[in-house]
Amino acid sequence: MVSLDFNATVFMQMFHFLLMLIVLRLVVYRPLMNIIEQRQEYIASEIEQAENQKTQAAELRAQMEADLRKARDEAKAIVDRATRASEEQAQQILEQARADAQRLKEEALADIQREKEKAVAQLRNEVASLAVLIASKVVKDGLAIDEQHNLVQEAIKEVGQLPC
Repeated sequence: MVSLDFNATVFMQMFHFLLMLIVLRLVVYRPLMNIIEQRQEYIASEIEQAENQKTQAAELRAQMEADLRKARDEAKAIVDRATRASEEQAQQILEQARADAQRLKEEALADIQREKEKAVAQLRNEVASLAVLIASKVVKDGLAIDEQHNLVQEAIKEVGQLPC
């Protein structure tokens, strides 16, 4: 059989082991656990801060996209207004050109009519002068001045009734 001899060294080793466990628990374990807890708290706060920043970034992105859409809409509205304004201006220019052309046409027609009337009047005067000259040669001293004047007036009336 095996004999179990217990000597004091085994008890002393156990005592030292337990003492070392107690000292380690007091000196190393608690500070180490405090450091681990602080590290866990730090990591948790960093994760929370990262999530907050992620949320803020998402909100900022949504805001920027909304601002970009708004800017695009405003730019489109400005382009549309400019297009409409240019079309209206082009229409006004065309209408003004048409009005000017019509006015020039009417002025030209009025000038033509005045020149026609002037030419007809001049022609009447020349015809009257020729008629008087011819009548004076034909009659030569046979008509009085009043009768010549009446004859000229009748010739002018007849010439005025001619279609021109």
